Amino acid sequence: MTDASKTDTTKITAAMTDASKKEVLHPEESITTLLLIRHGHTRMTEEGRLYSDPEAELTDEGLKQSKALAEWLMSRPPDVVLSSTAKRVVATAEAVSGQTNLPILRAEGLNEWHVGDWEGRTYLDLKKNSPDEYKAWTADPIRMRPPGGESIEDMYVRTNQRIAEIVEQYDGKRIALVTHAGIVRSVIVHALGMPLDNFWRISIPVGTVSKVDISKSFATVHFMAMRPGADEV
Repeated sequence: MTDASKTDTTKITAAMTDASKKEVLHPEESITTLLLIRHGHTRMTEEGRLYSDPEAELTDEGLKQSKALAEWLMSRPPDVVLSSTAKRVVATAEAVSGQTNLPILRAEGLNEWHVGDWEGRTYLDLKKNSPDEYKAWTADPIRMRPPGGESIEDMYVRTNQRIAEIVEQYDGKRIALVTHAGIVRSVIVHALGMPLDNFWRISIPVGTVSKVDISKSFATVHFMAMRPGADEV
């Protein structure tokens, strides 16, 4: 190889090295972390009742679960604590706030699936005493609206519209969002790009936390329905 050829090869190698330094696999994006916390145990949950009652309160077990969630967050402190407005959710958020010394900011528009005239009823009761309504709902549990209520699709749309606003407002922050099972499911289904018909296949028990990272072009679900003190991630 001549000296000229060596020089040309060196220049090409240097150019390729410079190009590789500039090229990135993914462009840098601001990542907002959602720690989606479902409120603690309630009597209505234990009885298997459909309810969106904002006055339902935590049981002693629910208070213990809230404390465990708050203690778990101590080693992973959020930048902000948001809470839906129902009593059971606010009580759970108060435990988190007490441990983190962060104020609770109310998040409107993130209350549980509004079940209308089905409030306080069980699925067995519906099947037995309102068979036509129950049959219609089981035929399409995503789009059928309970009398006086909203469909799962309605809730999914309002939830993710509100989440988009929150992510924009708290861009790049770590957010503890204390809320309901229906809200958590809606966020996870959307984050994974799943068909909404899979909504009911996701279990979000009381007193659990799920972690989702959201940026402009992607979302990552790190874990779902982890109960501090009972499960390991």
